[in-house]
Amino acid sequence: AAQIDQLCETIIDFKAAYNKAKGASDAAEKEAAVNKYFAEDLAASLALAEKSIPAGPGPFLVGSKVSYADLVFYMFLASPGGFHDNAEGAKAAFQGCPKIKAAMEAVDKIPELKEWIATRKETMF
Repeated sequence: AAQIDQLCETIIDFKAAYNKAKGASDAAEKEAAVNKYFAEDLAASLALAEKSIPAGPGPFLVGSKVSYADLVFYMFLASPGGFHDNAEGAKAAFQGCPKIKAAMEAVDKIPELKEWIATRKETMF
């Protein structure tokens, strides 16, 4: 449980970094900060998070079955209509992280989650 909590807490830090980049008042500065976030910062942060993922049977982040950490990472990085407005940039950022990539691919194949995503109402949450 502590490992799942630790992984979920890292997403809070990632969101704060993204919101900081998006919060720049000057349009050019904001664009540069957001581009740097996707091109450098997110990938580097995910590489550090990857190192904290415990060894296990995979493909999920902790243990042999889907956990809350998998769902939190998926909604942040890979879900259609997820956290980022640059979904391709977010997906590109975890390509160098084999454990995270495997977990995102495994979560994406969960039929119940696919159904929920396809039928959920569009909200700001």
